[in-house]
Amino acid sequence: MEQYIMPLSAYRKLKAAKSFGQTAYIYGATGYGKTSFLQKFLAKRRHVYLSCSDRRWDESALPAQGTVALDDLHLLDESRRELVKSLVASPDIWLILVSRSPVPAWLMPEYVNMGFMILSEADLKLGRREIAGFLDSLGLAYTGDELQFLAEHSDGNAYIVRHATLKMAEGMAPGPQMQKEIYDAFTRYLTDHVMAEWDSDLLEFLMKISVVEEFTLPLSELITASRQASAYLQKAAETGNFLIQSGETYRLRSVLLHALREKAVQALGEEQIKTCQKNAGVWYEMNGQVTEALEMYGRSGDQAQIRELLIRNVRVNPGAGHYYELRRYYLGMDEEEAAKSPVLMAGLSMLHSMLMAPEKGEYWYDRLAEFAKTATGGAKREAQSRLCYLDIGLPHRGSRDVLKIMLKAPAMLLDQGVRLPELSVTSNVPSTMSGGKDFCKWSRSDRALARTVGPIVERVLGRTARALQRSPWERACLRKARTPSRC
Repeated sequence: MEQYIMPLSAYRKLKAAKSFGQTAYIYGATGYGKTSFLQKFLAKRRHVYLSCSDRRWDESALPAQGTVALDDLHLLDESRRELVKSLVASPDIWLILVSRSPVPAWLMPEYVNMGFMILSEADLKLGRREIAGFLDSLGLAYTGDELQFLAEHSDGNAYIVRHATLKMAEGMAPGPQMQKEIYDAFTRYLTDHVMAEWDSDLLEFLMKISVVEEFTLPLSELITASRQASAYLQKAAETGNFLIQSGETYRLRSVLLHALREKAVQALGEEQIKTCQKNAGVWYEMNGQVTEALEMYGRSGDQAQIRELLIRNVRVNPGAGHYYELRRYYLGMDEEEAAKSPVLMAGLSMLHSMLMAPEKGEYWYDRLAEFAKTATGGAKREAQSRLCYLDIGLPHRGSRDVLKIMLKAPAMLLDQGVRLPELSVTSNVPSTMSGGKDFCKWSRSDRALARTVGPIVERVLGRTARALQRSPWERACLRKARTPSRC
């Protein structure tokens, strides 16, 4: 047998299971050395070894007593499940089960009633000690940094460590180039040997779901347009330890995700992949995850949907919208395309002002003003509304003339049927006087303002005008003779 270093944790657990005659259940993803570990442990012990990938063996192949090792349990067909259950219950058989997945649902009653010794992937992982011992056994020289690199980037996977030693024997030092070559080789291995074992419907489901990094059950249903998503997730969990669940969120191991995406390009085709990406974008948009939605629409090439979503985002005030997070999408838009929408022009003016580029902010303000001169009907009212909104809200213009603008606004609201967009002078924080714009100066005369222009201001801004009255904390600041700007 080739050089092999026994993972200490797995060895201790399996030895304990042997002493108690307890069924052992070993599981881990591809490459963690489950079969090699089992063969090494049983090398000098009498035993019967059977693989569930072989459909020919039946009850006649099993001994009446002794040690029985059943490998590849994830490939077991339903017709032999009762046979496995009878082996678990037999007091004369010490049974070792090896699988890629945790204990499956069909075996759960036996696990609960009889108690298995579980050897998980964590027990099979090779740590620094095991990797160093393996390198020493092969006579390979290495530094402490190279050993650390292997330990971190192999994740204890025996296949990756073995492949790395072959590269080191060829003269390649552990590093990014080695990591890429091994990653690509492991991807090909998964595609050619692991995914080839899966049922075609499960493979298709996972290829479609691979358009996202992580997903929930509802998201997977929308992406794949399948009502069987729950069953496929259960099937995937029992097929291999590659589906990681945290609460209601699932994600696939990165190397398998990469392999599935490469396979999807060949098997599904570009248009079907784009449909899955667009479906994911719809789900993200429905759930208020604007950034993720735009990412999916961008990958699917749906520019029309990107434009519509950006327009909808601009209709929300900057305190509640996603201006800064989405800046690359706004700034990446074609200028002439943006100039067709008064909402987008207003959004670009506000965004540039927020990014401390007042010249560009004024540029888009002027383009919007030109648009308003020639527009008619609803488009003209929209442009006028946005101009008034920018007059009040542009951060770089300050608050010096805002009150005069607000006093003029009601006439426009009444005479021309213009309605202002949602606007908050306090960034949606009623007790904060210096929100999106600095209104601290107003706090010195808040009661007088409330008595005189308060109703008009409130008509323009809505209930947020009531926030212009001082909070108890602000009044305490003023009593201590602090300046309003420090409050």
